[in-house]
Amino acid sequence: MMGLYNIMDQAMADALGTDVDTYIDVIENKCTYEEADFIITAVWNETEEDIEKAKELFENCKQK
Repeated sequence: MMGLYNIMDQAMADALGTDVDTYIDVIENKCTYEEADFIITAVWNETEEDIEKAKELFENCKQK
């Protein structure tokens, strides 16, 4: 059974086009707090423009 946090991580990863393990690694280890906050908030708000910005920032963080 998946917990709420697992479901949210899966939803965020899906929105960003990545797998859950990569999503968690990037958000927890490669992004600054501000970057992670922007990515999560942008996906949560569900506007296409914000999600595209979040995807771009996520990919930049992933390269760190």
